[in-house]
Amino acid sequence: MRQLGISIYPDQSSFEQDQQYLQLAHRYGYTRIFTSLLQLKGDGGKDILGKFRQTVDYANHLGFKTVVDVNPDLFKELGLKYTDLHVLHDLGVWGMRLDEGFTGMEEAQMTHNPYGLKIELNMSQGTNYLDSIMAYAPELDNLIGCHNFYPQEYSGLSDEIFMDYSRKYRQYSLHTAAFVSSHAATFGPWPVNEGLPTMESDRQRQIYSQVTHLKLTGMVDDVIIGNAYASEDELATVAAAFIHCMLILLMKQQL
Repeated sequence: MRQLGISIYPDQSSFEQDQQYLQLAHRYGYTRIFTSLLQLKGDGGKDILGKFRQTVDYANHLGFKTVVDVNPDLFKELGLKYTDLHVLHDLGVWGMRLDEGFTGMEEAQMTHNPYGLKIELNMSQGTNYLDSIMAYAPELDNLIGCHNFYPQEYSGLSDEIFMDYSRKYRQYSLHTAAFVSSHAATFGPWPVNEGLPTMESDRQRQIYSQVTHLKLTGMVDDVIIGNAYASEDELATVAAAFIHCMLILLMKQQL
């Protein structure tokens, strides 16, 4: 199933703001959420986690699937273990995105979790990373991929690197995602905010063109708006572009 997604950052917003944004996105057919717990550090992390739980609970009520960004340091902070992901299950998330990878063995092991949590790989880490995971026989139904987004101008992936890194995921028939950038949004996970696309060539494009560019590569299943909050007009435009591209790709398959 192909999905549209938005991003929310509870540590930089209020529950009421996120709630309104989720309602609006839900109206236009969005079903995925990207968010991050990388800011969860020290005593203040408990407050962030509380806000996060509240937002995810509401998102689940609307039918969204939330993927949360984590890294090895956060495993220690949350008390996570490769063999026991009940903490994330208890948070109500659909899956976790590994911003930084492990050795391959750990990623494969986590796909066998009893909760059906999706383990989302960082597709922008290159192709050898995926091969190392496949060597340990992961549960493919629980393994998906998503590219990075890049907040600073000239830091995004080139079209060539994007294609090179993505092909391996297509060869393994894994579900994939990448980011487009709202021009109305004002924040992301970091202080630098010059847009949050995956590909550098999309940074200055209008959002309809960004979605079209991503989808017509044939390498991306889901499209996620990386920064918050996109305007209602942008949400509608992304949904229209997404549907239009899906129809084009479907027609190509039938020829």
